[in-house]
Amino acid sequence: MDRSVRDALNMLQNPGVDALVVIDGVPLTDGAIVGIITEREIFRAMASRGLEVLDSLVWMWAKEDFASVDVSTSNADRLKLFCAYQTDHIAVTDGLVLTSIQSIWSCVDAMSDRSTSAHS
Repeated sequence: MDRSVRDALNMLQNPGVDALVVIDGVPLTDGAIVGIITEREIFRAMASRGLEVLDSLVWMWAKEDFASVDVSTSNADRLKLFCAYQTDHIAVTDGLVLTSIQSIWSCVDAMSDRSTSAHS
């Protein structure tokens, strides 16, 4: 939560990192999820406020109203949720524990892999 947007943007450049979870407190002990942030939120903030956004704190631009699903939710139902919320990332939880952030593209890939193997 106390990192800069510039730090977040650098982390988002790592392979396989599509979104970051913004946490208030110590992760894995008493941390509370404030939101998630992706390159999309950063670019929108920069478009409206300019490059000074990069030096602001990441929590200011985190998406607070993110969608979440239980880990047992099927990919087909997850895809419906992506469409209903018009979002490209959802939080996957096991009870109250965050297990991952899934992108719409990884969900589509998972569905495509399953349908391809079913037709083989």
